[in-house]
Parts: sequence; structure tokens; C-alpha cells
Amino acid sequence: PQPGTHVGTTTAVRPGVTAGVDEHIVYIGASVPYGEKFKTDSTGVIHILFMDQSSMTLGPNSELIINEFVFDSEARRGSIAVNLVKGALRVVGGFISKFSNPQGFSAARVQTATATIGIRGGISMIDQNGQNTSAVFLFGQQLQVAGLNGQTLNITRPGFGSTIGANGSPSAPFRASPDQLANLLQRFGGGSGTTAPNTPPSPLISTNGSPIGSNPNTSIAPDRTQQTSSQVNNQTPQGALRHLLGTEPNPHQS
Repeated sequence: PQPGTHVGTTTAVRPGVTAGVDEHIVYIGASVPYGEKFKTDSTGVIHILFMDQSSMTLGPNSELIINEFVFDSEARRGSIAVNLVKGALRVVGGFISKFSNPQGFSAARVQTATATIGIRGGISMIDQNGQNTSAVFLFGQQLQVAGLNGQTLNITRPGFGSTIGANGSPSAPFRASPDQLANLLQRFGGGSGTTAPNTPPSPLISTNGSPIGSNPNTSIAPDRTQQTSSQVNNQTPQGALRHLLGTEPNPHQS
């Protein structure tokens, strides 16, 4: 597509998000153009819903560029790729990442300084810090990690991840601890900064006016993940996250 072509919409924003070369302020409901660059400060968080129903949440102190988006709505196939320059990103795969053909599976791709991360169908979290990339698979079909040295690794077990350092070599899969998962989820929902001592950060506001907190049952857009779970299998993403974090179901829905 041409630069500026509409590829998605901002469905949730917490103040502290800018976009474009002019670094204009981003608001809920804004059109997301192809090639856009997003930046968040210490409290900013943005949730983007793409036209194929993929969604990405960019955490505080992060930077993201939309490198590629092509989608055929009738065939429900295409390609999507972003560059995570720094910070944390949560990806929920949409139709593009679920399409399969005789040549293989497509995936939502996240490029970092040291790796390319491919998400098939489900939910993954990626953290880019300097020359270190870490990726954790939460739900779905698989997470593929490809290092700059050409080594690849497929992770299919929820709660497992890999790290890639400056040498571009993916580590062996490891189980992420509940504390690690909770810390990542908190960055997408609750944030890391405060406006005053003992004052919690403002909540991420969704398009229906309800706060999106750090609770796994409300922090990954329940309406979006409900659709994902019905298309992938009978296990719900909320249940998978509660199992990984060791928490009980919460009846609240945003």
C-alpha cells in the first residue's frame, strides 16, 4: 500500500502516545496509516486494531513502526509486519496469522534489532531492550523465533519463551515465571509510572469507556479474544493466562 493508507484504528489509548514525524498526539478512534511510527512515554499505552482483526498493544517507553500491511478481506489472507524499535509489545493474531496454504502458514511478524518473531494465530508478548529481545508465547498455535544468525526456534507450549542477544542466537525455550508474566501484563494495562507519590497511573481507556486493567480477564480486549478463541480452539485466552499466572477467574468484563 501507499504511505498513509488506512490499515487500522486506535481502539484504546492512555495519554503519552505520539505518532508521525511531527509527533502529534494520538487519540482513541484515530485512523492508523501504513508506515506510521508510534512512540510512548513512561505512562503511554496504545492498542491498535488492524483491518484483519489482528491487534497490538504497545507498552510504555516503546517505539513501533508499521512496516507492512496487505489484506484481502474476501480471502482473509495477507501479510503484516512491524518493527519494534524498543519497548514491549503484545500481539493478538488475526485472520492473516490464521491463513494456511500448501506453501505453509502465514504469520504476524515483529522485527527487532536481533530477531524476527512470527506469531501464528494466538497471543504473544515481545520485549526489546537494547540488543536483547525476549518473546513469550501465551496462547494459540505457535511462536517462531528467528535470530540474525539464521537459527530458528518454534515454541508451541503456552508460558514458554526465548531470548535473543546481540549474537543473534535464540536461547533454548524456557518457562516464564508468573512474576515475569504479571510484570509484562502490568506494563500493558497498569503502566510503570505515576503522576504523584502513591498515586496510581491513569487506566488505559477502551472504546466502550471502561478501564482496561492489568487483570488478564480484562487487559486483552475480551471481545477480540473471544473471536480468536472461537476460531482457534475451545480454550479461552483468558483461561490460559489465568492458568499461567495462577489466578482465579474474575467475572468482571470491560
